[in-house]
Amino acid sequence: MLVLYRRWKMETNMRNYHIVIGSKRYFDEYLPDFKEEDIVYDFSDSIKLSDAFRESGRINDHFVSILVVRNNNYNGIVENAHDRLGPLIEELTTNSAEIYIHNPPRILMKYLEEQHERLPIKLSISSEKYEINRDPNIFINNIKEISSHILGQQSALTEISKSLWYLTTVKREKPYVIMLYGNSGLGKTELVREIAKKFFDGKFLEKHLSMFKNDNYTNYFFGDKPNRRSIGFDLLERESNLIFFDELDKCPEYFFSTFYTLFDNVQFKDSTYDVNVSGTVIILTSNYNSKEEMQEKLGLPIFYRIDKFIHFNEFNCNTIYRIVQNEISERKAEYNDKISPDAIYAAVSPLVSTSGENARTIKYKVQQVIEDLLFEEIHEKF
Repeated sequence: MLVLYRRWKMETNMRNYHIVIGSKRYFDEYLPDFKEEDIVYDFSDSIKLSDAFRESGRINDHFVSILVVRNNNYNGIVENAHDRLGPLIEELTTNSAEIYIHNPPRILMKYLEEQHERLPIKLSISSEKYEINRDPNIFINNIKEISSHILGQQSALTEISKSLWYLTTVKREKPYVIMLYGNSGLGKTELVREIAKKFFDGKFLEKHLSMFKNDNYTNYFFGDKPNRRSIGFDLLERESNLIFFDELDKCPEYFFSTFYTLFDNVQFKDSTYDVNVSGTVIILTSNYNSKEEMQEKLGLPIFYRIDKFIHFNEFNCNTIYRIVQNEISERKAEYNDKISPDAIYAAVSPLVSTSGENARTIKYKVQQVIEDLLFEEIHEKF
């Protein structure tokens, strides 16, 4: 009995760490329904309280029994404090505290694992599960619905259908990388969004690489500063296994080493985080017009890490006509009974070429015609 009592006493007098890897939504759903009498402290608030004690010259005798450490809390503390995140949590909590930690940096995870080996603490890890929609019974309908939104790209749709069928049929660990290439405004980004809707519950991680123009973004790609956002931080926080990097051709070459690692491994590491990226589908877009151009501009190390290249063709006359009609129809609620669709088409058709148009140029021309026609009514009063 004495041995059992001591064991019970030890187990009830040890910190219980719950490590939760995944999105914010997943972390919030993991948290228990705390009782009304439970006093739950956020990590940032606990730090502020501890600092207030220290600044007033008092000894901190307030220890937390339930502590929630959210991933954005790491961004709110000074850089050198990251080296002692583990001890800092211990200083804030009781010996039997329940501690919930979202996406811990590598240094904190390593500290807790070492503590678990040496000391009587509890440590559990829960990771979000990501999956592509594998239901074969709705695959064809999903592809048909995607095709109804992407006009004039039958060849590209056939190739993406092959890739999606492969991905929904096999269990692949290594990331699968697809490059959609061709001129802008031909439906590349729209295709990614449709894939997300039909195969990933509408969720995907999206990064516009044209924004990353200079070395000010080095910290993001390589994670040099532990109290800053990084690509590792965002990958841990993703809600699905679909990752979209738009306009790879606009990304400076000195960031490419990040992609070498991401495309080639099931475990991605930057200087702060370790991320499991197994089973991810990574879709890239670029405005290159040929594989030869890509080899030259991107370089072979990136080129040969891409699994599939899908070209987007220029619109033909029939596709341009359909896009014009769709744009006029979809905007009917704007002009309603003020203008007829036929009047808009009659005014815009002379402005639209039979070749060389894309979705953006067509949208712009329809917009200008609607504005002009609406303005005619009031212009006569000037």
